[in-house]
Amino acid sequence: MGGCGCDEEVPIACTLGASELPDRLAEWQAFFGDHVEGSEPVSEQRLRLRLRDSDAALLAAASLSRREKACCAFFEFSVELGVHERWLVVSVPPGAEETLSSFAAMLRSS
Repeated sequence: MGGCGCDEEVPIACTLGASELPDRLAEWQAFFGDHVEGSEPVSEQRLRLRLRDSDAALLAAASLSRREKACCAFFEFSVELGVHERWLVVSVPPGAEETLSSFAAMLRSS
């Protein structure tokens, strides 16, 4: 019987080619500028991005997160829906805290 792979560690690596990386970074920066009202670190391994109250923000978050997960499998993305707030939550496993910190810094500089 095949396993689910749940106990396997996902490498902390990105499979995007060097030529694709600038475009993806530009996508994240545009997403942050167009659809994010702010961010807050939850821990060294979790960051929450407060989304604007629009369906476009949710769709953009889902699309970009799905594509990011395809090349950086160690990232985890989820959406938290509240009565007055929507959040895109970005999480990383132990050992990838510096990557998340760099990601957050890149977003704040946009």
